[in-house]
Amino acid sequence: MKIVWTVLAVVGLLVLAVLAVAYGGLADVSATGPEPAPVAWFLETTRHSAIERATDDLEVPPLDDAATLRTGLVHYHEMCVTCHGAPGVRPAELVQGLNPVPPDLAEHAEEPAETFWIVKHGLKMTGMPAFGPTHSDEELWAVAAFVDRLPELTAEEYASMVRSAGMTLDAGGGHGHGGGGHAGAQSDGGGHERGADGHAQGAAADGRDAAVGAAGAPHDDAGDDAGHAHPEGGHDG
Repeated sequence: MKIVWTVLAVVGLLVLAVLAVAYGGLADVSATGPEPAPVAWFLETTRHSAIERATDDLEVPPLDDAATLRTGLVHYHEMCVTCHGAPGVRPAELVQGLNPVPPDLAEHAEEPAETFWIVKHGLKMTGMPAFGPTHSDEELWAVAAFVDRLPELTAEEYASMVRSAGMTLDAGGGHGHGGGGHAGAQSDGGGHERGADGHAQGAAADGRDAAVGAAGAPHDDAGDDAGHAHPEGGHDG
């Protein structure tokens, strides 16, 4: 019986300590404050373990066809470059104030299944949004396919692909789905691309999709434009 009371006392003290931190304002909740090493380890380990478990039985579709990679290029450049950058394209300034800092996907990419899950569902307490509510699985698998190839690209190859798709290299192009797909490629001066009225333009989107189609597979046409053979390259859209 003494052991039971001891356990209950310890649990009670732990609960009181947690409440003291929560209601006493003792925790550093600023984005500029680094996490204590044990907390950082716990959050990182928990996140990776949860993603691995969630993707254990996830069936990965074929991801190496040209159409999929072209679609992934457009979505990645318009949705992901702002935070994750690309070969020759630095992330936007706001990334310096995020905690944790978004991974540089031009240097390292997760397995396609993990990238798909992260882009679809987002990640709590990281700033990574969920794109599942606004994009189809087919589109998100295309992003995962492109991210998987991204570290293999040179800056020249990526730039050539982007121009061939009718986009600019400004980080964080505007992205929309109304009236035909993607926003027109006109910089607003803040690193974002928007149509003339600030929304996605159907005609511009059709033209862009046609340009992407004309660009051909990332390994072939885009590589020819840049003078290189170009493979393709979505922790948490």
